Amino acid sequence: MNGQKGTPVNAILIALVGILIGFIGGYWIGQSRAPVGGAAGLTTAQQGAVTCPHSLDPKDLDIIAGFRCPGTDDAQVLLSDCHCAVSHGIHDLVKAELATGKTHAEIRQQLIDQYGDRLKLQGQ
Repeated sequence: MNGQKGTPVNAILIALVGILIGFIGGYWIGQSRAPVGGAAGLTTAQQGAVTCPHSLDPKDLDIIAGFRCPGTDDAQVLLSDCHCAVSHGIHDLVKAELATGKTHAEIRQQLIDQYGDRLKLQGQ
């Protein structure tokens, strides 16, 4: 009789542990499969287009035109298309320099001076 008394309690404990493991596993799997927008800090606009809060205004894209992203090993990734931490930092730097009143040419030269060969122009 004594052995039968603990059986329902053990079954409940095993079920609770199983549920807990399921929740932890689901959370872990969900973190490794983040949606496109959440992975790089991207947001989805009303029409479904993905936008990045670090993106430059289209009128300012000539500042970084043709530059490759120095934060990636892929030589064909343009700085304007990249969403790594390095490209986000450069985009934010460009925005800050624009806010101080610097011209596009001054900012472009500053980037070349600061990053040098790491910004190699596309095709180089």
